[in-house]
Amino acid sequence: MCGICGYVSAGQPTAPVLREMLSIMERHRLGYESAGMAIVQEGKIAFMKNVGSVDTVFPVDGDWSKILFGAVGIGHVRYPSPIAPTGKSIFAHPFLSCDGKMVLVHNGTIYDYREILGELQRQGHEFSSLDRKSNSLNDSEVIVHLLEEETDRAGGNMTEAVRKTYQRLSKNPKNQFLFAFIHLKEPSKIYVVSGRDYENKRKVVVACKDGFGSIFASYRDIGINGCKPIKFEAIKSYVEAEKDRFEVLNYDALATLIKHDFRCIVL
Repeated sequence: MCGICGYVSAGQPTAPVLREMLSIMERHRLGYESAGMAIVQEGKIAFMKNVGSVDTVFPVDGDWSKILFGAVGIGHVRYPSPIAPTGKSIFAHPFLSCDGKMVLVHNGTIYDYREILGELQRQGHEFSSLDRKSNSLNDSEVIVHLLEEETDRAGGNMTEAVRKTYQRLSKNPKNQFLFAFIHLKEPSKIYVVSGRDYENKRKVVVACKDGFGSIFASYRDIGINGCKPIKFEAIKSYVEAEKDRFEVLNYDALATLIKHDFRCIVL
């Protein structure tokens, strides 16, 4: 099932907020196998990820918050599907593009990833999650490379690149995808794509609060394995539904988060 989140800060450190949201999503059974986050800082993308719980990867008394100190970031907790490879940090999110300028987290399953992988490999892309010994790959990684390819074709137009990537992923009606990414071309923005989900489970809530910034997190109407549904739980410590602006994204939508606002369009 997985859980994803992100934060464009108005000034305060981003990593502690991401960690708290990851922990809440993990408690709601959106992840258990691995955790990771990526932050934009000093003109580069810094990230940490590993197998284990949020407490294991980002311990309360750890030095991760000193290593990850930027103001814009995304995070992920992983609940792998039965067919997904597990047990190695290479399979954990986030994933980087080949040029290192884009980082992505994904919730869902790309069933035709082998076909897409072949297309991208022929175009010269290399995959960090490819385990040649077991011939395994995290299917999510194909998305960031698709985006990289489409961004180049669109001359840096991110909305057009997202739309083309969305169209390619939608060719297979079984594909399920809800993903978010950051590109160093626009380091103060987070793009969140609410794509396809035939089970009608995977959603995301985006919100903005004056003086705090913009934030997003996974949202579900139905709980997992007896747990309560995770609706606003991951963000309610930071925004107030009665006062602050928020929106649960429809499917086939793109939200762009900046420090003081967010914008949503239909793909």
